[in-house]
Amino acid sequence: MSYNQNAGYGQALLNMVAQQVPAFGRVFVVMNSSNTDEENYTRIQDIFPPDPNGQVRFFTSLSDAYDAAESNNNDVILLDANSSHTLANGIAWSKNRIHVIGMDGGDRLIQQGAKVQSTDGAGDAYVIKVTGVRNSFRNVKFIQADTDAAALTVLQEGGEGTLYKNCSFVFGVADNLDGTTAHEVLAGSDSGTYINCCFGNDTLLTSAARSVFHIDQVTSSQEFKSNILRDCIFQISSSSATATFIATAAAGDILFSNLFENCSMVASIDSAGGAALTRAVISSNGITKGTLNFKDCAVLGATDFGTNGTNNDGILVYGAVCTGTDIVGIAPTAT
Repeated sequence: MSYNQNAGYGQALLNMVAQQVPAFGRVFVVMNSSNTDEENYTRIQDIFPPDPNGQVRFFTSLSDAYDAAESNNNDVILLDANSSHTLANGIAWSKNRIHVIGMDGGDRLIQQGAKVQSTDGAGDAYVIKVTGVRNSFRNVKFIQADTDAAALTVLQEGGEGTLYKNCSFVFGVADNLDGTTAHEVLAGSDSGTYINCCFGNDTLLTSAARSVFHIDQVTSSQEFKSNILRDCIFQISSSSATATFIATAAAGDILFSNLFENCSMVASIDSAGGAALTRAVISSNGITKGTLNFKDCAVLGATDFGTNGTNNDGILVYGAVCTGTDIVGIAPTAT
């Protein structure tokens, strides 16, 4: 064994990891099995041997690490940030209080080094579907790379108290972006926190009236409620002017107040076919149970934030209206 976890560089590395892990649970490491030629693969394998109880701590699959994690134990999974961690199937994340951290240095808004992506041909609707309680994800890029017609979302979020920080959610292929039911996120969060996250991208062309962040029930009878999204970015390149950044599926899918603070919604107007959108946000008519509250948000590349009197029930906007030239964002009247 070249590296010892109790002395020298091995101990220094473990101390560094401990500073990044805000939980009391066990620490698991996931490396890509195709990276055995790299120096840190062998080094991490040496430093993370099975624990005194025989629990394996070094994995080459995120799915295997998730299976080994104990619900409610605040276990931590550290993802190597060199190459993609490909899933054979989408992960149904129903366990509670498990924390995933991409070890790429952190703070990236896009192109996080720790990438989790689907397998082409698997036919799963999502890359990850979260329904557990108080899980957290930091510094991870989730990619829907499956061309199958069923692969319509990247994240399906139906958990309670989930945290996403410095994560991005994108399609890696454009095959399903010509349909209205493809969404980077299907959002049914209860008290979720999204900080510095990026939804969608401007590199693949959408050609249908779809939404990037689609509010719908993921867990049965659980509305999108009491959520906070801060400093997040919503992106799209669309040849369809009727695509939107945020939309609701039905009037009953929102409850209580939901805050979008200092968020940016950016439609790429580009030579690949990206055009200005008609409006950024739409909601279902008849919403009375809750609101979507937008504080100091900017819309770029859309004619209007929303349209007064049409599909804007439950939308409240506070902050200065964008006052540029040509394409500007306009705030609808609060309802």
